Amino acid sequence: MSRHLKLRSIGIAATVSVVLLLSVPPATAVASRLGGPAAVRTSRLAVGGDTWKLFKATNASRGRFNLPNLRLDRERSVIARRHSLAMARSGDMFHTADVDVYLHGISWRLWGENVGYTPRDVSSIQQAFMDSPPHRENILNRGFREVAIGAVRVDGTLWVTIFFYG
Repeated sequence: MSRHLKLRSIGIAATVSVVLLLSVPPATAVASRLGGPAAVRTSRLAVGGDTWKLFKATNASRGRFNLPNLRLDRERSVIARRHSLAMARSGDMFHTADVDVYLHGISWRLWGENVGYTPRDVSSIQQAFMDSPPHRENILNRGFREVAIGAVRVDGTLWVTIFFYG
C-alpha cells in the first residue's frame, strides 16, 4: 500500500501551522458555539482513556528526539474534545477557522493543529501522524510547550484534535 493510501485509509487530514507575533484577536461566535473559554472555566476534564494515551504517545515521540515533554492544558482540552465531537457528528474532519477558540486569553506566538480519525487505536493514529511530515513537524516542534488534546470515540471510530502552542 502506498504511503498516501495508508494515510488516507486512516483518515488523517493536513495540518495547519501558524506563527503569529501579535496577540490573539477577540473571541468570535465560533467560541460560543463550541462552548468557548468561559464554558471551559466551569468544567474540568477528567483525562483518561484515549486522550491520556495520546498525550503519553505524543510525549514519547518527542522523547525519542530528546525534546522536552509538552504540558497538557486540561481546560483547553475540553474545547479540543468538543471539536473532535463536532467532526464525528459531521462525519468529516476540519480544522478550526479561528485559533482564538482555543487560545483566547493566553499569551502565545506559535500554534499548530493535528486532526484525524481512525477505526483503530491511539498507536495507529500516532504512527500515522509521525509518518506524515506536516503532522510530525507539529509533534516535534521545539517551539511548542503546551498541548490540548480532545479524543472521542463514536461508533468505534476515534476522532482526534490536537492543538500545540508555545
